[in-house]
Amino acid sequence: MAPAARGRGVGTGLLDVLLLPAMDDRAGAVTDHQDTAALNFFRCRGWRQTVHPQPGAHPAQIVLLAPRPPALSEIPVLP
Repeated sequence: MAPAARGRGVGTGLLDVLLLPAMDDRAGAVTDHQDTAALNFFRCRGWRQTVHPQPGAHPAQIVLLAPRPPALSEIPVLP
């Protein structure tokens, strides 16, 4: 996100619109492990990092799950 847009609710608004079709919170996001701004953005909104990367994912990518995915009890996650 552009520095001028940070803290203005733009990212949160976009995320809310994108998640409307996923009313049961079946959503995920992938970000680079060094993108601390993106990681903080998702973590502050309750998204949780999976322990294991997706099959075929680049080792530098981090997979995050929406706050309440239905299969959360079946997927190991970091606190």
